[in-house]
Amino acid sequence: LMRDAPLGIVTQSPNIMDLVKCDGAVLFYRNKIWRLGITPSDLQLQDIAFWLSEYHMDSTGLSTDSLYDAGYPGALALGDVVCGMAAVRITSKDMLFWFRSQTAAEIRWGGAKHEPGEKDDGRRMHPRSSFKAFLEVVKTRSLPWKDYEMDAIHSLQLILRNTFKDIETMDVDTKTIHARLSDLKIEGMQELEAVTSEMVRLIETATVPILAVDVDGLVNGWNTKISELTGLLVDKAIGKHLLTLVEDSSVDIVKRMLFLALQGKEEQNIQFEIKTHGSKSECGPICLVVNACASRDLHENVVG
Repeated sequence: LMRDAPLGIVTQSPNIMDLVKCDGAVLFYRNKIWRLGITPSDLQLQDIAFWLSEYHMDSTGLSTDSLYDAGYPGALALGDVVCGMAAVRITSKDMLFWFRSQTAAEIRWGGAKHEPGEKDDGRRMHPRSSFKAFLEVVKTRSLPWKDYEMDAIHSLQLILRNTFKDIETMDVDTKTIHARLSDLKIEGMQELEAVTSEMVRLIETATVPILAVDVDGLVNGWNTKISELTGLLVDKAIGKHLLTLVEDSSVDIVKRMLFLALQGKEEQNIQFEIKTHGSKSECGPICLVVNACASRDLHENVVG
């Protein structure tokens, strides 16, 4: 019965209907309803659950052989199909229900039959008239719930409560882990931003020329030193293709350097000439000896 609890108690065999004699059973779990056998409709079940929460909130369950006598307002609407009910809470929101039909459906009368034309006299009630009176008494009433049946129901209730505590603990642990991972991610991003800011500052203030390009070869980094050497201001350099900024004689060298760097292959001591601008152009191109390395994102993809 407890395989794959809690859903196993309604989806597998044996199930909760095998625990006690009943005509139907229901599991309320996480705002969903699983029904077995003869039960009220989903709307009626929700109404019963609401009634229990309103009038029996302090109890862990309720058992009755007559929902009508128990005061449930919708009892008559259920007819003789559902009269008795045993219900237990397994969490504040989750419940188990067992339902029984009217007692008369369970009775097979074996008394003496009326003979044709025979009538009851005023002094003595004939067995069949007696049975008719009895039917009026048991109407809207099911067979009573035996003590041993309620013991079995309460045992299952305790087992499921412990199971649900484990599930809730697991959910809480999972949420805690996800929350912690989110915190770590935020902390990691903040740390990364701090490192990036520091790197940008170091590049900007470096005493050697440093430039960077994206995967298309467009300049996206141009520090103060290379700006001084070439006479090309940062805002003028950003967005230009690197090959347009080097001397024609160095295009093939720089093209090969970029190709290898974007493949993740680093090179050292690469020499090429870069153009000068403004007042620096009178001095002609300058010669750079550089090391080329790839820039990678958080997923180790080359981005420049």
